[in-house]
Amino acid sequence: MDKENINQFGVDLQNDLSEPDLEQLNQPEPIVTRNSKMRIPKLSRNKIKVLIAMFFAVIVGAFGDISIRYGMRTVEETKHSCVYGNFICGVTNIYVWIGVLLLIVFFILYLISLSWEELSYVLPLTAADYVIVTILAFLLLGENVTPIRWIGSIMVATGIALVVRT
Repeated sequence: MDKENINQFGVDLQNDLSEPDLEQLNQPEPIVTRNSKMRIPKLSRNKIKVLIAMFFAVIVGAFGDISIRYGMRTVEETKHSCVYGNFICGVTNIYVWIGVLLLIVFFILYLISLSWEELSYVLPLTAADYVIVTILAFLLLGENVTPIRWIGSIMVATGIALVVRT
């Protein structure tokens, strides 16, 4: 080792100029295109599987939420005088049961996704449910969605897009 290549901190400048080993840094291998100098991280196989599973999970979960709300709306219309009557009407409603089953499917897909990837990646993907439920509630249930809720949904979608890019 030449003394000319060592800085005041004792670091060999010759060796520090080499590119770091990507496997050692535990980062995905970058894709470099011929026409671009920008490096784009390649999605790992697990992340692709998680995106597919969570796509279906979020769709199923959103329809589960809509189904439960539709079922509970019919309970609301019966106007029982006691909570017990509302409870019985709710747990015997077919739409509530369909919604619960769809949410169980959502939860199974969520658990599978967690077995493939980190929580900090999977959990934010579930926020897509908020966006889809807002759209479905407007279209299927005729709910009034205020402009501020639409803006909030757009912000949530933007956050999801940022998480997927990491």
